[in-house]
Amino acid sequence: MKRYTHQIAAVLLFTFFSTLFIPVAPAQAAQVTSPTTSTQSSSGGSSGFINILLALLLGKFLGTSNSSNTSTDTISSVLGAAAGSKTTGTANTKGADIVKNAQKYMGVPYVWGGTVPTGWDCSGYTQYVMKESGITIPRTAAEQFAKGVAVNKNDLQVGDMVFFTTYKPGASHVGFYLGDNKFIHASSAAKEVTINSLTETYYTERYIGARRYIQ
Repeated sequence: MKRYTHQIAAVLLFTFFSTLFIPVAPAQAAQVTSPTTSTQSSSGGSSGFINILLALLLGKFLGTSNSSNTSTDTISSVLGAAAGSKTTGTANTKGADIVKNAQKYMGVPYVWGGTVPTGWDCSGYTQYVMKESGITIPRTAAEQFAKGVAVNKNDLQVGDMVFFTTYKPGASHVGFYLGDNKFIHASSAAKEVTINSLTETYYTERYIGARRYIQ
């Protein structure tokens, strides 16, 4: 046993200082089998004790490394998610604000060329609602379609503007997307601000695209 005293002392000191300076982390699976008989020599026992300490020390180093990597990955993921959520959350909030303003004018009469809440056409209505939400857009449906960011139909968000070709080629009708394939618009057919579905045959056949003015 005496001839292993120095080795044991060195390992114990190394382990002690490692514990002080290295964050505690679960050791990697380092299974050590205990002696099963009492006939082993003191030399074998000392060697086994050293192996146990070395295994624990190795586990501490491996655990610390993996813990550090995991922490770095976790922090990166959280920061990335937070950045994405900030952008998406702002757009969703603005979109909700737009449709809230749009819906308070349900039933307002449709008036060709109108631009005020006593009566308006489709693009006069969308322009007025967007102005209330702090966004300036052109006057006509064609001009509104020419601006903004093009949006795929599968990527529509609340507050996006949906366009149709009706009485003439190109964008000639417009409304606000509400979600669930619904949109609100000043309808010449209904003679008022109303809600319809993009799945209705008339609008499915005449749908030409969408534009996003909120980011």
